[in-house]
Amino acid sequence: MPVDGSEISYKTLDAALFFSEKLGSSITAIHVMEDIPVTNIKSQKLLKDILAISAVCKQQGENILSKCSETAKNKGLIVNTVLLKGNPSLIILDFCKNGKYNLIIMGNRGIGKIKEIILGSLSSKILHNSTCPILLIK
Repeated sequence: MPVDGSEISYKTLDAALFFSEKLGSSITAIHVMEDIPVTNIKSQKLLKDILAISAVCKQQGENILSKCSETAKNKGLIVNTVLLKGNPSLIILDFCKNGKYNLIIMGNRGIGKIKEIILGSLSSKILHNSTCPILLIK
């Protein structure tokens, strides 16, 4: 279950917790930080600023995952959490395929930079390229 800190991702968490409670299934919440390229940067100040932004993004990702864990704990459930880095759609697809997950539950939109008219761009990429079923939460 990808989470990005948006309202819909927490609504998705609630749905996943509902299914987990009813079906006895486990949940893994993943947050993917976008990779900030730092190769060939000659300016030390710019490099320092980029690394500071990356650290803030990592902390935000950890906070999002902590909120997921706390929400599950309050309902007497457990959510496994994973913080990853890279291209969100590729990382999510690869993570789910390699982890042999049997369902991806995600929001139809997030807080990504680009939004498509009907479906968020990340949701669309996952929906069209996943090897397992997808449940989109609106």
